[in-house]
This record gives sequence, C-alpha cells and structure tokens, in this order.
Amino acid sequence: MRERLNCCQSKTMTGILSINDPSQTGGLASYQRQLAVTLSELGLPGWFGFVQTTNCGPTHDITWRKTRLASKLPWQVLRHIFYKLAPRPALHGALERLAGKAWSESSFKGAIEGTGQLHFVGTGWDFMGLAAARLARKKGMGFTVWPAVHPGNWGDDHIDVRLYRQADAVFCQSDYERSHLAALGVPEAKLVRCGLPPMCREDGDSTRLRSRLVIGERPAVLFLGRRDEGKGYPALLDAWPLVLQQCPDAVLLLAGPGDSDAARLAPISAENVRDLGCPSEQEKADAYAACDIFCLPSAHESFGIVYVEAWSYGKPVLCGTAPASRELVEHGITGVWADQQPQQLAAGLLRLLMHPDESRRIGQAGLAHQRRNYTTAQTAACHLQAWKIATPN
Repeated sequence: MRERLNCCQSKTMTGILSINDPSQTGGLASYQRQLAVTLSELGLPGWFGFVQTTNCGPTHDITWRKTRLASKLPWQVLRHIFYKLAPRPALHGALERLAGKAWSESSFKGAIEGTGQLHFVGTGWDFMGLAAARLARKKGMGFTVWPAVHPGNWGDDHIDVRLYRQADAVFCQSDYERSHLAALGVPEAKLVRCGLPPMCREDGDSTRLRSRLVIGERPAVLFLGRRDEGKGYPALLDAWPLVLQQCPDAVLLLAGPGDSDAARLAPISAENVRDLGCPSEQEKADAYAACDIFCLPSAHESFGIVYVEAWSYGKPVLCGTAPASRELVEHGITGVWADQQPQQLAAGLLRLLMHPDESRRIGQAGLAHQRRNYTTAQTAACHLQAWKIATPN
C-alpha cells in the first residue's frame, strides 16, 4: 500500500480525538479504528483521545493506545453548561474559552508529545473539538475535522460552523455535504471530499446465517441501521406486508439498535421476519453475505457506508431520499431509489425481488463501483494529503 499512495509523510504522530471511546460500536468508531489500522500498516504512529465510554454494544480491539481526556469538571456538568450556551451564538466565544480550560494541555497526559496533527471526529456540539483546535494552534499542529454532517439534521449549526472554520481541513463524505458547508460559510479550500471503504469483515458466511435462521434459500432483504424514522425503519415495516402479497416467501432480516416496534411487527407473520438484534461484526458480515437485497431507506445520511459494504458482497441496494445517498447510489445502475411511502418502497423492493437477473446485474455494478472508487488506499491517500498540507512542519 505504501507504494500505491505516493504520499511521503514524516513519522510525527496523529492524534485522533472524539467524545466517545473508539473501541465501542458505531460508524464513527469504526472509521477511527480502520483509519488507525491503515496508518499503522504504513508505519505511521498515532493515538486515540476520548472523553467517555457509554458501554453500549460490544467493544472492539484497537491498534493504538487510548488516552481518556480528563476535564477540569465532570463531563456531565460541562455538557449541561455547553448545551445552555451553544444555541446562543453571542456566547460562543465564552464557550470556546471554557472548552479550552476544561481540556487544557494537561488533560492529554503527555500524549501530544511528538504529535504533528490532531484529527477530531465530531461536530461543534461535541465541544471538545473547540479545545482541540485551540491546543493545535498553540502547539503549531495541524488540525482537521471529520464531522459526518447530516445536512439539515445535525452538524451544521452555528457552533459547528465555528469549529469547521478553525480547521485546516474538513473532510466531507459527499459533494452535497461539501457544497452545503460552503454555503454556510466554511471556506471551500478547506473542504476535502473523501469517501469511505467497506469496514465490514470480508469473510461473511451466507450458509451459516441462513442455517441458523432456518430460512433455506428464501429471498431475504436486510435492514441494518438505527431503528428510527430517519433511517426509514417504520416505513419498511409498513411496506413489508405489501411485499409479501407478491412475494410470500420473502424474509426481512432486521439488525441494529432501537425499539423493534412491536405494533408494526404484529401484522407480519414471524415466518417472514428474523430479528438479529445488534449483531457482532461476524454476524453483520454473515448478514451481508446471506441477503439478496440490502435496504436502508434513510432520509438523512452523511454518506452511507452500509451501501458500500453491501456492494462489497455484490448485493443490490435500496436507498432513501437522503441527498448524500442518492449521490452515492445511481438509480437503476448500482441500486434503486425509493422514498418512505410504503407503496413506493414496496415497489422498489419488488422490482429487485421479482427480477433476479436485474438484481444480480445491479449488485455486480455496485461491487465494481466500490472497488473502483471506495478503497482503503484511496481513503488513506486523501487523509495523508490533507494532513501534509495542514501540518505546519
């Protein structure tokens, strides 16, 4: 990989910072772990800094050392104060100074020695990023941000834009996100378009999962995400009985955190649903391998890493109305678009379920698109180039 990147870097360390423990479950935590693995393979050292462990879901091994960043006041107290100040732009200067005092250089316990750049994963509402920006300026380090903005939903408030303007570079996962932040006043020269590679395991076993769930060769649709309206979970449950009218053997595989919504599940036969709960990484990979279609009809996404992961298994995908998702998924080529109206969502699923040749063609086109545009080497090169420009020395 070193030869492919064509990007010379010094051996200064990279500090990846976030509010939550990077060993926990979640998309942003997975991104941090994958980035650390890639940099380690290139011989580039680094460390993680975080504030809290939420104890939600399974934990994962990490390759870099972790430093819990101790604040001058308990995090719960600071968060209460920050949340009071953040909606009031006139007080953002005071908030920024408070953040700098809460997480001063001593909070990092010596971890910043030899560090060339701080890379913050979060938004202005995570507050610690403001402290990191101040510290980076003081120490002459580069400072970059990976915010994962959901335009109109989170990551684009006044306090967020204040943070992004202080960064040397802000990574955007779509052109839509990039243009959105530019319109809010973040200088375009700072906005770096960077997609993501699959972060799932590559050894998914379809037979293992299908045997465990006792579904044989029945057609299966996988939903993997938070079980909320934004991700289209209620709409999918409402659409599923319509799908079963024409494809009665189909099975809906549900995975991810949140309430299962017993009221919407009640009219659906247990024979046509399998709930995987919050799957392990191996179970997630097995689900990708086992499904015939991946469906996440989101209204809000910063990118849509799950579509890229489904493509890596050659699966056709159905996405929702999120602009970033529709930028990623080409309708009728690498996937199918649908909104959250049950009739339209059912029609999109039936198009793929009832036409297996088209479904396979779309899945293979998605796989080719992923291998061509969303690889570990490409993501690493994007980060290294941005850091090379951002780091003063």
